[in-house]
Amino acid sequence: MSKLEALPNEILILIFCNLSWFERTISLWSLNARFNFLICLTFSIDENGIIFNQPGLSYKKCYSGSFPLISNLSTLSIASFVRHMHFDGTNSNVCDLIHKLLFHNNFGEGFHYPNLKSLVVSECLLSEPLIKSLSWLIENQLYKLTLSFEKVGKQTVMLKKFINKLFSRQNQLVSLRLDIANGMCDIDIHQCLSLSSYPYSRVTFNKRESYCLSLRYLHIHLIYTCFLEHIIECIPALEQMSVNFKSSMNMEPRSTTDIETLIKSNGTWFDKLPKLESFSLKTLICDALQFAYLKWLLNNVNYIRKLKIRLGGNEVSNETTTIWNLLVDANFIRQYCMPDICKNLTNFDFYIAFKCELLSVNTVKIINSFKIHPFFIDRQWTNVTCFFDPILSYQHLSSSIVNQLQFYNGLRYYPNFSTWPYIRRISIDLHPSIYSLLQRFDQLFPNVWYIKVNMIYFRNGDESDRSAQLRVLFETERWNLINIQLSYVTRLDFGFCSKCLD
Repeated sequence: MSKLEALPNEILILIFCNLSWFERTISLWSLNARFNFLICLTFSIDENGIIFNQPGLSYKKCYSGSFPLISNLSTLSIASFVRHMHFDGTNSNVCDLIHKLLFHNNFGEGFHYPNLKSLVVSECLLSEPLIKSLSWLIENQLYKLTLSFEKVGKQTVMLKKFINKLFSRQNQLVSLRLDIANGMCDIDIHQCLSLSSYPYSRVTFNKRESYCLSLRYLHIHLIYTCFLEHIIECIPALEQMSVNFKSSMNMEPRSTTDIETLIKSNGTWFDKLPKLESFSLKTLICDALQFAYLKWLLNNVNYIRKLKIRLGGNEVSNETTTIWNLLVDANFIRQYCMPDICKNLTNFDFYIAFKCELLSVNTVKIINSFKIHPFFIDRQWTNVTCFFDPILSYQHLSSSIVNQLQFYNGLRYYPNFSTWPYIRRISIDLHPSIYSLLQRFDQLFPNVWYIKVNMIYFRNGDESDRSAQLRVLFETERWNLINIQLSYVTRLDFGFCSKCLD
């Protein structure tokens, strides 16, 4: 009989990596020296450390279950192997315990994990202990931090000081993913990096002392454009930058005149970010001023090698109709979605989705425009995808092959441009043609975890008619149920509510 111990180390490591850290330590630790060594190795693998993401993880549960185990790990050799930790506050309040789980006594004293280099804190409720813990970690321990806030509460002043520290010489991070868009509409937070609000601006201020010289990779989710402009003054060593605006590029609190004056300055960020090679931008464009700001922004990074653009237009104002109503083809991309000068650009990835009328869409003409445009021909960027979504009246144009959705009568998904085709939730009608959709569901919607099934198709008619229709719809002999997997779906709701999901 084959035994688990007979498997080679490579296979055992794969098996252990598919178990949670809790399962590995509770079930396998101390079985033998070999298993102990392999378990320690799994904790040293990136993104495979200690992860708190269980739904409903309360303070009591954490103290009675996870906290004693964490404390025990710190006394074992495992603690020295842990390189990654993830605290998810989406469905729990575990973020309140971060400082108690990481430190033995006070901050910086008795730190349990000497080789911890990567930390994810998602959807956290901001608190004073959390900010103090993060402040110590970015200065003394971490190379990589992912941080998103659920709400700020009363800790606005402390948060602004922490953001200043994130972009100062005190920060030793190499990679930072920061979300200050959700629950943070306070304009003061997005202005905290400006010289006028910098804590040392009232004394002898040396601008170079505020530089963060370690940061190489930055992904920022924000609301206001002013924050982006302040950031680039503080991170001269940056190599890759990804910017995601919550919706459109918000110009507040500056006036239209100030923005127009700014975008007339055809400057460049080369002196500020000389090592920048890759720039990514995702945003909605809602008016002509934002188109002009977009062009100014792209011209500032005209020396980069890689450019990734995700643009969308939903319900646009009359001011932008003249722009979005233009034929969105190769000429449009070259004029509005690229720097005027692209001497170093070797990789250009774009995806554009905007609301339009079917009569204005000629997909063949749009695709051919790239095959005859000299700029795209010279760089062999002529293979594009273009199609029209008849349900939402959206044109989709992409530089890569996109998994075009197969529409059916009952599909009611309403994604915005930034989530398509990575849709997480959809709404569908319980329509007789649903089987054709479910057969290919995993292929068409690999990221969907939640389906809302609307019963509106059966709303009309008496009860006997609805029952007969449902019986016909669910006759198993008419369906090959093996072909319907729904491998990634974890929630399925039925009801008569026709409200769409976005």
